[in-house]
Amino acid sequence: MKKSNITEKITASLLSMTMVASAIPAYMLTADAVSVPAISASTAKTASLATMDVSDVYSGKLAQYASSGIKSITFTVVADYDTSFSYGFGISVEKSTDAPKYWIEHNSDGEWEASPENGGYAVKLEKGVPLDITIDLSDLDITYNSDSHYEFRNYYSAHWDNSKKDMVDNSITLQSVKVNDSGSSTVTTAPDSPQEGTVTTVAPQEDERTNIIPNNNKHTNGDNWSFTDNGDGTATISSTVARQIDGLDIVLTKGYDEDYYAANPSDDPDKPINSYKFKFSDFGLTDMDGVVIESLTATIESDTPMDQFVYGGGLNVQKGSPADTEYAKQVAGIEGKENASYWYNDMGLDGDGSVAYFEEQGVEFGVTPGNGGKIFDAGDYIQAYWEVPAEVQPYTSTTTSDAISFQYWWGNDTEGEEVESVNLTSAVLTYTKTVTVPYTSSIAQTVSESLKHEGNEAEKNLELVYADFDLDETQDVYAIRFDISAKSDIGKMVYNIGTGVDERVNEDYWFQEEQNYCVLEAGDKAQIMWIVPTKAAGDETHENGVNTKDGKFQIGYYYGEADAISVDNVEIYYNVPETTTTTTTATTTTTTTTTTTETTTTETTTAKPEAVLWGDANVDQKVSISDAVAILQSVANSSKYALKEQGSLNADVVDNGNGVTGQDAVAIQLIDAEIIKQTDLPLSLDKFEELTSK
Repeated sequence: MKKSNITEKITASLLSMTMVASAIPAYMLTADAVSVPAISASTAKTASLATMDVSDVYSGKLAQYASSGIKSITFTVVADYDTSFSYGFGISVEKSTDAPKYWIEHNSDGEWEASPENGGYAVKLEKGVPLDITIDLSDLDITYNSDSHYEFRNYYSAHWDNSKKDMVDNSITLQSVKVNDSGSSTVTTAPDSPQEGTVTTVAPQEDERTNIIPNNNKHTNGDNWSFTDNGDGTATISSTVARQIDGLDIVLTKGYDEDYYAANPSDDPDKPINSYKFKFSDFGLTDMDGVVIESLTATIESDTPMDQFVYGGGLNVQKGSPADTEYAKQVAGIEGKENASYWYNDMGLDGDGSVAYFEEQGVEFGVTPGNGGKIFDAGDYIQAYWEVPAEVQPYTSTTTSDAISFQYWWGNDTEGEEVESVNLTSAVLTYTKTVTVPYTSSIAQTVSESLKHEGNEAEKNLELVYADFDLDETQDVYAIRFDISAKSDIGKMVYNIGTGVDERVNEDYWFQEEQNYCVLEAGDKAQIMWIVPTKAAGDETHENGVNTKDGKFQIGYYYGEADAISVDNVEIYYNVPETTTTTTTATTTTTTTTTTTETTTTETTTAKPEAVLWGDANVDQKVSISDAVAILQSVANSSKYALKEQGSLNADVVDNGNGVTGQDAVAIQLIDAEIIKQTDLPLSLDKFEELTSK
């Protein structure tokens, strides 16, 4: 029986399109998910099968249909408001290449796939008007055993609340489920027993928080990168990577946080504290352009086995942004927060310092802070995963000197005694980097070379020559992809990549970042997309410095559960810079006293692209709520949902020139709510704030 993983379910509950900012999880909606197959309005019905809130799942058993079989299924839904509704569907099937885990999902293209990475439909429900959603199952090899079931999910349902000038979550009513609807179909009208249908609220209870590490790990089997040829001489490349710091010995002591020392100053350099801040540069980040910080995983060691381990996190964010929890406290006049800002932090569930505690004192958080995490049966070696909330990610700071924090809140041992201190011994930062670079083509070769992390330097590192890929000094390299395999599970794979460069980049003619990269759960196959850092790749201030004339590049394997890995294939993404065309016409006139030379120079230039239709983020020649969805997806997960270059230009409708943010999605929602017109775009920041503050 397939169960959606907890992280997906919790993320689903975060799908409210807020006025201040929004972020839609990777697989739940797609930029073009605005059409639904076989949907038609039906006559009003009064029966109610189930009420489904955001993130609820309606599940029905299939065994009862074994004799007749299922060829189609129809869900009738209705809402009490004009509602934006996004849903998903999955069902048990026989094992196959497309369904290796006996489960298959309906994606936004109307096709079937093993996981819902391209799943979810977005539709609009009119107030009080039922809608039939019919899904064709005739091509599926459905199973009808005792565990076989289907799932209908409410990923997102919200309406515009004019009093709040915001999208507000609301439930939808599932009126009926019809199988093989042809006038004499089987209709489920009420959940008389779990056999017929049940609704599960998938977000866990607050006091049942657990350590949530996604099992749809972004670092496996090629899901950690994307490449889009924009068709205009550029390409957009995204890569989700992890960077690791080892060899730490940092003592974290519960009860002593920064607020404590603000009230009780101490000059003791060895004073106890419950947190540690890592600068992004500590993980080897040399630039933050296009970087979205996603998570921090801390390795914690305890002198005694722990029963429970409770922790939280925080990081620098843009000053005064909705994610700036400290600025919200400053505005509310909280004592000790007179100059606080630039920071987001998790908060406890109850008591002093909790969200409720501050809200009672008048603090209005633009983004509701998370409540940290709790690990049960933690033991003495703990991997604590802290995910930056999706609503916070668009507002993270953009300098390498900014920081992310891990905090030990509370814990006890197996005897129930509180554990005062633990040791932080390593940390892994996960982030996604997205760049748009000049692009002509790519070239791939089969390599099939083995690397051993316990071998000598030659056995650990694979050195390759650019010239062997038919590259020369006329071509600029911007990214390199490596296909990796092993005969057993690699587990955590630690590696690094370097390249030859010219003297402008480094006088040693070699560029390699200090901190290693890692793939957290590589499995027996992985793909690594290395985006050449700006220092070597160049930008508007300096040219590409990768040495393709006579240079080399290498990948090193430094740790993994597999003794050896194979580098199977390598693909290099490059650009051939255009040569400026100059035409010179010389005219010489000679007299007995004067020689005059006239020179006319014609230079080939390219006009800067401009917005064609303000708000048209998905470049479908119209502006609708689907453009807001496209923007939110791009902000939340640019590695999977990067906008096209023209779409990015069209989407930058608030404070134009400041880049695409959640505010641009909100502006399009204002059009959908008929508060402004498309012709009012673009909006100045002052006008936007005026509209959203009413």
